[in-house]
Amino acid sequence: MRILLTVPSSVARLHHLVPLGWALRTAGHQVQVAGRPSFTDSITLTGLVAVPVGDGVTGDATGDHRLDRQSDVDGLLDYFSLWRPDLVVWDEQAPAGAEAAQAGGVAAVRMLGPLADRSESGDVSGRTLDCLPPSLRPSGVPEDLAIRFIPYAGSAVLPAWLRRKPRRRRVHVALGAASGTTVTAFFEAIAGSDAEFLCELSDDRIPAGTRLPGNVRLFEDAPRDAVLASCEAAVHDGEPRMTLSALAGGLPQLVVAENAASADLASRVADEGGGLLVDPAGLRADAVGRLLADAELRANARRLQGEVAAMPSPREVVPHLVAVAGQR
Repeated sequence: MRILLTVPSSVARLHHLVPLGWALRTAGHQVQVAGRPSFTDSITLTGLVAVPVGDGVTGDATGDHRLDRQSDVDGLLDYFSLWRPDLVVWDEQAPAGAEAAQAGGVAAVRMLGPLADRSESGDVSGRTLDCLPPSLRPSGVPEDLAIRFIPYAGSAVLPAWLRRKPRRRRVHVALGAASGTTVTAFFEAIAGSDAEFLCELSDDRIPAGTRLPGNVRLFEDAPRDAVLASCEAAVHDGEPRMTLSALAGGLPQLVVAENAASADLASRVADEGGGLLVDPAGLRADAVGRLLADAELRANARRLQGEVAAMPSPREVVPHLVAVAGQR
């Protein structure tokens, strides 16, 4: 079977499709990824084959990186006549894939990843793959094909400090979108903790004059899933990929949310008892202490982890996609 994945010029959205792409590839199917010409280097870094379509624009003044122009649809249809795919899997920000599939009589499946906007499903024909466990989906979103979230962030090297047994409890910290004020407040809140905090943060994100506690290790390029595997909890700003990565690891989460809209998924995790949602202005040492000590919080996090683990893996989804293609 021939499967074409269509992606916008977004590394984060591309990376969510990669585990499925490789599951299809290792099952013996031909897999290619269509994106703008200027995005093909990002695609080939995943080991998958890139197909350039449309023009070379990756974005404009508004930050648009969608694959949704008529030229994108036309380019895909031209390629369909040559390669003749059996199935198109498209990201919601690459709807040219769905339009071309409909025009070309090809089966199509939409992929809803961590960054998808599920509040506006729109008029979508065909099937949908969703990585959110049922208890965390917004009300009114129909269940179709489930697929387990697999953390993937590209190539990385395991640093020496991750190849040694931790001497004390570790907490993963990702505050990349947080303000300098919040970063400073967090460092003040953890200064007296006996845990080690692994902060996914560059030096230039730390405000001048901020005192870095001795229990903090800064890093930038270590593989996130490996870091999380060495930790007992996670602190972050509500970013959906981080929320799901911590969820897959069964870690209780402390979410320091400056933007309620971007922390919507994290707030649902908190509603399910697997995390704490705190306002940056109210960030105190007691919230960090509860994150590490609350047995109920940890139990709920593991319950949600079990829900994620019960979802079909990308490899287990492959036969369902073969069946969808065969119905066309």
